[in-house]
Amino acid sequence: MDMFEAALHIEPRLLQVRKLLRAAAVQKRKAHPPGKLAALKNAGALLKTAALLKKDPTQSLELAETLMRADPFNLKYAKALCDSAVAAELPEAAIQTLEILKEQQPNDLLVLEPLALLYHNSGLFRQEYECRNRIVRLKPNDSTALNQLKDAAAHNTMEKAGWDSAKSYRDVMQPTPVETKTDLETCLEKIKHEPENMNHYRTLAELYLRAKQFEKAIQTLETCQKKTSGSDPQFERSLIEARAGQVAHEIAQAEEAGDTAYASKLRKKREARRIEDAAEQVKHYPNDLQLKYEYGQLLFENGRHTEAIQQFQQAQRNPQRRVRSLFFLARSFREKGQLDIAMNQLETALGELETLDDTKKEVLYELGLLCEAMNHPERAEESFKKIYAVDIGYRDVAVKIEQTYNQSNRSNSNR
Repeated sequence: MDMFEAALHIEPRLLQVRKLLRAAAVQKRKAHPPGKLAALKNAGALLKTAALLKKDPTQSLELAETLMRADPFNLKYAKALCDSAVAAELPEAAIQTLEILKEQQPNDLLVLEPLALLYHNSGLFRQEYECRNRIVRLKPNDSTALNQLKDAAAHNTMEKAGWDSAKSYRDVMQPTPVETKTDLETCLEKIKHEPENMNHYRTLAELYLRAKQFEKAIQTLETCQKKTSGSDPQFERSLIEARAGQVAHEIAQAEEAGDTAYASKLRKKREARRIEDAAEQVKHYPNDLQLKYEYGQLLFENGRHTEAIQQFQQAQRNPQRRVRSLFFLARSFREKGQLDIAMNQLETALGELETLDDTKKEVLYELGLLCEAMNHPERAEESFKKIYAVDIGYRDVAVKIEQTYNQSNRSNSNR
């Protein structure tokens, strides 16, 4: 361990050495756990890393590495190392540290959330999507986590199709790189010798997507579906992503050519296709409540509220999507003018939310709007006040509450 630290002092970017040092530290900790006074003993060093962060981040990183050597599972030490690594322009070291911690603590949000942010800032969108997917499983009713997962999914799809790095559709239409072409030829050769090996087809479809050859990617995935008799949901998901990439490519071409009318037409076509694909998945996997929830969202966004209600009524049986399903049920009933039924859904949702997190704020706000629509101003004010007390900046609750107080003061002064 001393030799590893000496090597890192000479060249901090030796990630393999950091990995070996951490593995040795983990082994040592398991054999000899730190005593109760260890954290107190290292408190001074922890403070020093913070003091050195702006002045000399490389030295701060060295000191943080020493702390991690003492206790590789300590989250405070890990945070100090990650902050130092980012400041020293070594985000890879921060990612590596949190990935090792994730192996030991796979469901710890204090590990997963900063790791997802690091993945995002480093452009590692596939890893970010996987990480945020796990976060949402742990916090299924957190609207912020859900929105971050949607963004990560979009970035991941764009990365697969090459749109994140393309300034225009002309960039996407550049000739296929030599290495990708070689990979394609190798993969086709493998399929020739092992025509029933589905892993080769997966790889081939992925290579076609990278090369922006959407038609061939779609054909490959459709072949896979036929060969597996539609029993592999991953092929279906990949097929949906390939079609979305193809339409995104066509939209970009239309916008580049200045044909906004055609681009708008394509967007409508894409939305219709999304609904069609979601309906098909629900049909193929009738017991997958997550798919019903996603389908319900698409129907709601497109104004098909009666059909959305049917999906959300079933999706609420999924414990992870129950509250969100009730929320969307309320909004759907409200859009249909069935306000009393909408009220029941929101009250049920509130009864299942203990902490006043983003989801509860959203439900309370919707309840307040519903009470206003039903001419129950006192109940509306009660809902808005609960949000106002903990988050004065949430939407327009400050305006609503302050207007109420101003009206009350004017009434008192008139008396």
